[in-house]
Amino acid sequence: MGRFNEINMKKIILLLFTVTTISSCAQKTEKNTLQKENIMSIYIPREYNHINKENFVEELSKEVKRYDEEPKYFLRPIQNNCVYELLVNDYPVYKDYGIEKLSTPIEINHAILQSGPQTVTVRLYPLGDALKRAYGEGETVTTLLPKTEMKISVVKYEAFNISQDLDDEIIVKEHIAPTKEDTNEFIGAGLPYYEYTFTFNAEVPYSNIGWLRGEDLTKFDKKILEEKVLAYYKSISRLFDSKKIDSILQIHYGLQKREVSSEFKEIFRIKRVLEWYEETINTKNKNFFPLKDYEMHFFGNKRIVALKNRSLEPVDRKFRGKSAFGFKYKENENTPTRGKWLDLYLYLPKGQPLDSLQMIP
Repeated sequence: MGRFNEINMKKIILLLFTVTTISSCAQKTEKNTLQKENIMSIYIPREYNHINKENFVEELSKEVKRYDEEPKYFLRPIQNNCVYELLVNDYPVYKDYGIEKLSTPIEINHAILQSGPQTVTVRLYPLGDALKRAYGEGETVTTLLPKTEMKISVVKYEAFNISQDLDDEIIVKEHIAPTKEDTNEFIGAGLPYYEYTFTFNAEVPYSNIGWLRGEDLTKFDKKILEEKVLAYYKSISRLFDSKKIDSILQIHYGLQKREVSSEFKEIFRIKRVLEWYEETINTKNKNFFPLKDYEMHFFGNKRIVALKNRSLEPVDRKFRGKSAFGFKYKENENTPTRGKWLDLYLYLPKGQPLDSLQMIP
């Protein structure tokens, strides 16, 4: 009987050891998986691994090719009785939720990937309480008015880097928001939101692939995609918190490469790009906004995904239409609290798993 108990006791000890070992291995495997997921949520193309703070400006300046003609395209919107958002080729380029008229045109070369037809999307919203904010009185407008107007001129400068005189401005196209047949009444009157598009032709000397070879992200499970995007945003927050400037520059290099090459940026403007990253990363007393109450939006003909705050009323005016990624800060105890936001537009190269989500190039 004693021998039997001794054998059973050995079996029990062996069993406990085995269970403990398996449990330990499982925990280790889970930990490794989580670590792997954190790494995979920040995918950096290999060709950008050498980018760092010291060589960023030099390497990026090499991406700018010089041409005999360096045309730049702009949008010049004039609105009445509405606020609005503008997209070029389904890529956000501007938003304005106030009633002030824009004095300078909106540069859009970074959204023009190649020569040919380009699509402008106009999203119109009611004034809301914009009149109250501007004049201290007036009603809250919740629907678009019959007198809503939007006129957009697409303009071009053939030598913008040489001269910015208005005489050098070439009007490529003018477009007016649609009205009801045989009237001057806005076609979207009475609605809380109205969207329309028009096209124009652009001729540019460069050709960028950008997100054109990206997957249609709407074909993935929406919940899983959202989890991946959310993990990416959180990982970027950690990089900013830990001031990993080299990693952040590597992640954004493809995007900046497209922008500097399409806008023919001079080296002093590229230096300003680096200064912006340094200033943002080194901002003291950063307190990131919680990633909640956001909406997942698709751009770039479903090839781009981003987390955004609501555009459609009711909204918190401070956050309206802004990226879900941002932080508040105070420069010192005597200054007001400010906010800073950074658009994180992600895409997935064709044929890649969701773990390869990355910043758009």
